[in-house]
Amino acid sequence: MPHRSSFLNQSLSDYLLPTQVHPQFAVKSKKRSLELAAVQISETLNCDDHQAELLMDGLQARERLGSTGIGQGIAVPHCRSSVVNEPSVHLFALENPIDFDALDGAPVDFLCVLLVPEDANEVHLQLLRDVIRTFGNPECRAPLLAAKTPAVLHQTAIDLFERLA
Repeated sequence: MPHRSSFLNQSLSDYLLPTQVHPQFAVKSKKRSLELAAVQISETLNCDDHQAELLMDGLQARERLGSTGIGQGIAVPHCRSSVVNEPSVHLFALENPIDFDALDGAPVDFLCVLLVPEDANEVHLQLLRDVIRTFGNPECRAPLLAAKTPAVLHQTAIDLFERLA
């Protein structure tokens, strides 16, 4: 396992793999989006059912502290978890916008889920800051909305990370 400090020297694009991008994600509520995102992530990361439940519990527990809807149609659910050994970013483009109690009151059509190991607090904060800086930028919304396939959405997100973070 890499040393935690080595995570600090990496960029967001290092943590968003093509398999972690999910366009046309069909959900109807905030709660269901977190549940299904946890299931999808656990499948992507080859987690067992118990680990999938831990991911879901972690994301929901964080959301109960306050909405991770940052505005402009973006939510950044995130948590530290014993399930992951290294940070990962997972991008979900929703088929239809949902209410997420976002800061600006607007519905959300993108989830950028951030997971980090339990003891990686500094990395968690750095990646969260970079994700919010990137996706909080109004310039990112149109290119993300235009990306309809996993490959295009992945490349668009990587380009935005490298340009805006």
